[in-house]
Amino acid sequence: EVTAPDECTGDIMGDLSSRRGRVQSTEARGSRTVIRATVPLAEILEYQSSLISITGGQGAFHMEFSHYDEAPAQVRDKIVQEAQQERAAES
Repeated sequence: EVTAPDECTGDIMGDLSSRRGRVQSTEARGSRTVIRATVPLAEILEYQSSLISITGGQGAFHMEFSHYDEAPAQVRDKIVQEAQQERAAES
């Protein structure tokens, strides 16, 4: 859940989408907008710095675990490749 000034809504939604996020809902609260989305944990771990940059420090977010989901093929392939490289380096 991201809370930010109304004028930042489009940029935030675009950023969440670029992180494989799926916007569930938006809600106006005065001059601020609350965006609820599901985003993979790997993509949101370093979100604070991006949110500060987008909102000029006026945004905040809260996250909680929702569910496990299958990773896309390209993400799975990257993880497998990195693991194989680590094993090869250890040998």
